[in-house]
Amino acid sequence: MTYRSEFEIGLTQGGLTNLDVLSTPVVPPKWFYSSFADTRSLGNGMTRGVGAPVATWRWGFIKKTQRDKLRTFCPGVSASVVIRTYTTESLDSAKEFSCIMFWPIDAEEINAGRRLDFTIEFRNLVLLSE
Repeated sequence: MTYRSEFEIGLTQGGLTNLDVLSTPVVPPKWFYSSFADTRSLGNGMTRGVGAPVATWRWGFIKKTQRDKLRTFCPGVSASVVIRTYTTESLDSAKEFSCIMFWPIDAEEINAGRRLDFTIEFRNLVLLSE
């Protein structure tokens, strides 16, 4: 049986493609998900989450060809995309979201043709399906 991750990306929901079967396959990332973008301290000492959900995909390293493939989905600083990613509420199966993809604006650390500690952030996640 072949293992296949549930990390997918596309410009539309019908155009989602698994990262491991893109024309240049990309290894599944380590991921982070938060159901809110920020927190606010309340007068009673508690904290409230505010803002739309956020997801982050991170690779310890990624090949230049894999980075370039991901760049096709976000040729500028940001782009509207659809992703399938895991959430902290449901670790057994991923969910589909429309969102805004943000390309890293910091200088990329390069070593032997690879990008080190490469991170892409997705903001304003809107749930499409589970």
